[in-house]
Amino acid sequence: MEQDGMTLIIRVDREIDHFVADRIRQEFEKKFMRGSVKNVIFDMSGVEFMDSSGIGMIIGRYTKVKCVGGRVFLCAVPEKIDMLLKMAGVYTVVDRYDTVKQALDIIKNKHDHNEWEVY
Repeated sequence: MEQDGMTLIIRVDREIDHFVADRIRQEFEKKFMRGSVKNVIFDMSGVEFMDSSGIGMIIGRYTKVKCVGGRVFLCAVPEKIDMLLKMAGVYTVVDRYDTVKQALDIIKNKHDHNEWEVY
């Protein structure tokens, strides 16, 4: 995990199962409780497997950051993971972008204009 201002960037490799999802939750919670996180970007480029624990973890991060006016972004989502997220309806509350840079640019643009741009 790395941080860019109030944005937490989470890079996930290989799989998001119960154990990985729990670890991400715990690390996120530490940073969120300190008030240092408003937005979350998941770099999904290395993900090969994800189960319902991963979906729940993503939706849970959305619920947390929504309360402080933030957003969750999924970036570089592999095709088979993308299909799973579509079927689960995750994209109704979470935004998808091709790269982390695109998501960071959207966040910066929102911050500069004090509103979310819709694409």
